[in-house]
Amino acid sequence: MKKILISAVVFAAAAISAGAQTMYDALTFGKDNYYGTARTIGLGNAITAIGGDLGTLSLNPAGSAVAGYSQFTFSQGLTVASTSSSWASAYNSYDEAQNFIGRFNSNKTRYIMPNIGFSFRFDTGNSSGLKSWNFAFLSTMTNNFCEKSFARGFNAVGDNARFTSLAGALATGAMFNSDGFGHTMDPNIIFAYNPYNTRNSWNNYDRWQYIVAYQGGLINWNDDAGGSYYGANELKDGPYPLLDDNGNPLTDDDGNPLFTYFYGVPGRLAQNSQRLTLGSKNDITMNFGFNVDDNLFLGFNLSFPVISYRYTEAFTESADDTWPAGATVTPEAGTGDNKEVLASQYFNTATYRYDYDADISGINASVGFIWLPTNNLRLGASIKTPTTYTVKEKLKMQMDTHYELKSYTAETPIGEFTYDYRSPYSISTGLACTFGTFGLVSADYQMTDYSVMRYSINGDDDFIFEDPYEVTNRLNELFCGVSHSLRAGVEVRPLPFLALRAGYSITTDPERYYIDNEGYTVDAAYYENNYNFYEAGNAYLEKKHYVKAPIESYSAGLGYISTGSFYADFAFRRTRSASFFSPYVTYLEATDNNGDVILDADGNPYMVVSPCVRSVRSLFDAILTVGWRF
Repeated sequence: MKKILISAVVFAAAAISAGAQTMYDALTFGKDNYYGTARTIGLGNAITAIGGDLGTLSLNPAGSAVAGYSQFTFSQGLTVASTSSSWASAYNSYDEAQNFIGRFNSNKTRYIMPNIGFSFRFDTGNSSGLKSWNFAFLSTMTNNFCEKSFARGFNAVGDNARFTSLAGALATGAMFNSDGFGHTMDPNIIFAYNPYNTRNSWNNYDRWQYIVAYQGGLINWNDDAGGSYYGANELKDGPYPLLDDNGNPLTDDDGNPLFTYFYGVPGRLAQNSQRLTLGSKNDITMNFGFNVDDNLFLGFNLSFPVISYRYTEAFTESADDTWPAGATVTPEAGTGDNKEVLASQYFNTATYRYDYDADISGINASVGFIWLPTNNLRLGASIKTPTTYTVKEKLKMQMDTHYELKSYTAETPIGEFTYDYRSPYSISTGLACTFGTFGLVSADYQMTDYSVMRYSINGDDDFIFEDPYEVTNRLNELFCGVSHSLRAGVEVRPLPFLALRAGYSITTDPERYYIDNEGYTVDAAYYENNYNFYEAGNAYLEKKHYVKAPIESYSAGLGYISTGSFYADFAFRRTRSASFFSPYVTYLEATDNNGDVILDADGNPYMVVSPCVRSVRSLFDAILTVGWRF
C-alpha cells in the first residue's frame, strides 16, 4: 500500500476533528431551531401571522402588539436526544457506495427552560391610529445542541481491503500538508522540548495536532531516505528508488541513488467513534409593539443572543485478532533529551480526544408587522438582521498510544481564541385564517441566507498583512447558500377551555456543492485543499447542487384556557436530522493486488475512502408553559 504523495489535492488540512473557525462552525452557530412557548411549539412555530403569545416574538416582533393585555409566561421541560448511528468501513472510491452496517443507539436527557418573559400593555386612549403599545422582555431558546453518538466497526472489510488508520492520516498530514500549503512539519519543531512555545504553533491548528500526535506516540519520524513521518500502526516498506518522470533513477549531488520508503497498516483495526455535544442558543430580547387601529400591528426587537457550546470527540483504534503475526513496529517518541527509539513490538491501541468549548454573545435587530385585511385573515412578515457575535473559545487535544511494552500520552495546553462572527439574516412570512373561537390554521415560509456569514479579527487584534479568515470566508460564500423553511400549524377548540394543536416544519440544508468544468464533484473540503488552483482560474465551478439533508419536526399540544388570568399549555415535538462524520480524512491511494495504484480514465488515482459514521438524531422535547394575563 502506498500513501498518496500529492495530498494537497485530497488531504483535508484541518481535519480530524471539528476544529475551530471553520465553515461548519459558522453553520452550527448560525442555525436556529425555534422553541418559544408550548403553544408556539405545538403549532409547529407557524406563528408569523398569529401573534399574542410571547413565544411568537422570536419570529415576528409585532406579535406582542396583538395581545390586548399584559402577561407573564414561564416554560420548562425535558429534551431527549436519541441518536442512531451506523458505521461504514473504508472502501475504494471506484466502488458504488459505502455500506453502512450496525445500529448503535445513544441517548442524552437534559432539563431545559425554553422561554421566560413578560410584556406590559399601555393604552394611549386614542379611538383611532395608535391605540396601544407594548413593551416586552424575555429569553427564548432558539437552538438546542444536545447530541450523543457512538459507532464502531473496522478500518476495512472485503477481499480487496486496503487498511487505513487515524495514525496514518496524521502522519500523511504531517508529511505533506502540515500548514495547509503542502509543506512538511519541521522535525526541529516537533522534536523541541516545548514545541508549543514556537512561533505560530498556537495560531496554526494543523501544526498543533501533529505536535501532540508525535508526543503521544501516534506518529514517528524516520531519518532514512531524507526523512518521513509514519503512523504508530504502520510498517515500513522499501527502500524503493526514486524515479524522474521518465522512469530514470534520481541521484544526489555525489551521484548516489536516492531512495524512499512507503508505510502502510498491515492488518485490520477495530475502531470506534464517540461524540457528545451540549449547549443551547438563547435570545435575550427587548421588544416594542404598536397597535394601529386594531388591524395593523408593528414590532421591533433588539436581541442579544447567547450561545453556550460544548463539544467532545473521542476515537480509538486497536489491533484485533486478525493482526498479522510478526507485524511489529518500531516506535519512537518523546522530545529533546527524552526522545527514545524502542525495540520492535506489537501495536495495541491509539486514542484521540478533542474538547472544544465556546461562549458566544451577540446583537441583532428585527422588525415585523401583522395585518388583518379581514376579521378572519391575518398576514405577517418580519426580517432579522445578521447577528454580530464575539466568540470566545477554548480547545484542547489529547492523544495516547499503547504498544506491547510501553505507552505514551500527551496533551496540549488549553488554546484560547477570541474572534468575531457574522451570522445569516432571515426573512419570514406567514398567513393565518381564524374561525372565530373554534380555531385557526397557519402557514409560514422563512428564507435564511448563510452565504453572508463572515469571520473577522476581534477588536484590538486587527491584522496588518493578511486576513487569516480569507479562505474560510470564501468557503462560506461559495458553499453555504439559502435555506428554506416551511411551517404549518392548526389549532382546534372543541371546548371553551381546551385547545388541541398540531404542527409540522421542514428546513432544507444550506450546504451546497458543485460540478466543475472538468466534471469533478467539488465540496468545501476539496475546494479548500485546491484553493489557489481554483482561485487562479485553472478550473471553475459550473453546476450548483444542495445537500439533501432536511430537518423535519412534528409536534402536538394542548392548552387550558381559563376565564381568569391563568393559562397553561403543553407540547411534544420530535425533530429529526441526519449527518455524516468521518473520524479522519481520506489519504490513501487504492492499489491492485500487485501494489500498483489504480487510476481513473483521466489518470487520477482512486482513493481508499476513510470510514464514515452516519447518525440520525431524533430530538424529543416535552414542554410545559404556564402564564398569567393581567
